Amino acid sequence: MAKCNICLKEIEEGIGITYVLNDGKILHFCSSKCRKTHQNKRKLKRLKWTKPEKKK
Repeated sequence: MAKCNICLKEIEEGIGITYVLNDGKILHFCSSKCRKTHQNKRKLKRLKWTKPEKKK
């Protein structure tokens, strides 16, 4: 099972959207809300519904 790159939810097989970029990076999105957030280049820190990864 993959995780959404924006909200970090588990995505079941057959659900969601998978993008493959030209450099070979794979992006998984659980919904159109997450996809549009990435397309519009929004900062994840500013969105309350996302769970940005904490840097160690």
